[in-house]
Amino acid sequence: MIRAFIYWVFGALLTFFLSMTAIVVNIFNRKNSDFPHKISRIWSKIILKLFCGSKLVVKGYENIDNSKSYIIVSNHRSLTDIFVASAAIPLQFRWLAKKSLFRLPFIGYGMKIAGYIPVEREKAIHAVRSLDEIKKRLENEKSIWIFPEGTRTPKEKLGKFKRGAFVLAKDTGIPVLPVVLVNTDKIFENPLKIKPVTIYVHILKPEKFDEYLKEYGDKRTALDMMIKGVKEKIQKIYDEYVTKIE
Repeated sequence: MIRAFIYWVFGALLTFFLSMTAIVVNIFNRKNSDFPHKISRIWSKIILKLFCGSKLVVKGYENIDNSKSYIIVSNHRSLTDIFVASAAIPLQFRWLAKKSLFRLPFIGYGMKIAGYIPVEREKAIHAVRSLDEIKKRLENEKSIWIFPEGTRTPKEKLGKFKRGAFVLAKDTGIPVLPVVLVNTDKIFENPLKIKPVTIYVHILKPEKFDEYLKEYGDKRTALDMMIKGVKEKIQKIYDEYVTKIE
């Protein structure tokens, strides 16, 4: 209870402080668009280690080429996924985030200067604009992190994957980098009590649309099989971790 209180109070203060730092630095150095993400990584590591008391174990760094852009996709278990991903993955990536979050004082502006992309799910025209914005980020050698389930899935089995991330892979030729997140939902099972746990992040080998196209011949089938294949691989690794933990 006490630890949870400390987390929420100091977590909010830390978030405010780092958001303000990113804003001030941006005023004097607008060309360095990577700095806010570096701030986000620092924030994430402090939250995980000091406030949550959790250990982060990452496997699969050899599957990342830091000189390349990726469309990163993962399962989505908890809000904790955000700072686990930022702390674990050594890439300059940008998030897709609900448009309403950009209206939050200070934090919303911090997200904007960090290059995060607003998404308004209810309106198709905004979805199209978001896709155009994502393509620009990818062209500028930035990676994008997308939760293909579209929302948090608390169950052990992954929800249905939406096609957006994979359509981007088809249109841009940029590989999909599957990532498995395990135990992120355990920290705040009870919002009033933080549970220190070991969090596992497993980075899989990149998947290219062209490889599926060569195998299946037509784009529609290749896209469907890519979605199916990536989902099955994430589910398989997730299940293996859960079995070991239990």
